[in-house]
Amino acid sequence: MSDPGLAYGYGGVSPTLNAPTLGSPYAGPTMANSDPYSFGSQYQQPAQTNSWNNTVQQDMGGSGSSLLNYKYAEVFYRYTNPKDSLLQGSHGLGAALVMDLPTIFFLKGTFTWTSGSGDKNARAAANADYNLSTITVGGGAYMPITNKLHFVGEAGLVYANFQADGVNKSYTDGGIYIRPSLRYQALEWLELQAGVTVASTNDYDSKIFDVLGYFRVLPMLDLNIGADFGDVSRGFRAGGRLRW
Repeated sequence: MSDPGLAYGYGGVSPTLNAPTLGSPYAGPTMANSDPYSFGSQYQQPAQTNSWNNTVQQDMGGSGSSLLNYKYAEVFYRYTNPKDSLLQGSHGLGAALVMDLPTIFFLKGTFTWTSGSGDKNARAAANADYNLSTITVGGGAYMPITNKLHFVGEAGLVYANFQADGVNKSYTDGGIYIRPSLRYQALEWLELQAGVTVASTNDYDSKIFDVLGYFRVLPMLDLNIGADFGDVSRGFRAGGRLRW
């Protein structure tokens, strides 16, 4: 007697019928392998993708996501200490935005503004004698050496504007910059960065060495501290980074 269920589709495993092929709508995980994530199974954990649906680096393991992603926004406080003996240190803010592109590429933009005193008397930022603002627009690519170590190459344009009152020094400078760097996820919650920026500027820093540390405090939020050392000024910063 025929099985009435067969008229409407495959009703189960039958000793007289061949099992459905892999990919058939009737083939469930029990018909090939009871463990959908075991070796040889047709079911595989989907790969992490960026916003363009391109495969990117997998997670470092553990419960949190990788710190080494290329889609984030960052804001920070910055203290700049000019090497010019006539200028006091300045206080200000900065921001950065990084967006991923297909495969290994990304876009990056940064903005910083600081304000300081032009004499040796400490004064509040509201009474400052000079302002320094910088903008960079560029992009780059990264090469995963391992899941925890990325080599990053970045290039773009840099613009700097320095305006001083009472100090005979003001300039507007711009040029091209390149920045090779390394990003290393030392721990599940810690990322370390180090890079060198070389620019074709004359008055602004033409060579800068920077180091940064990022500390995961929430699944998508990191705190950071860092310093950079240029031929015109030194800077120290602290802030936060939001990844998504």
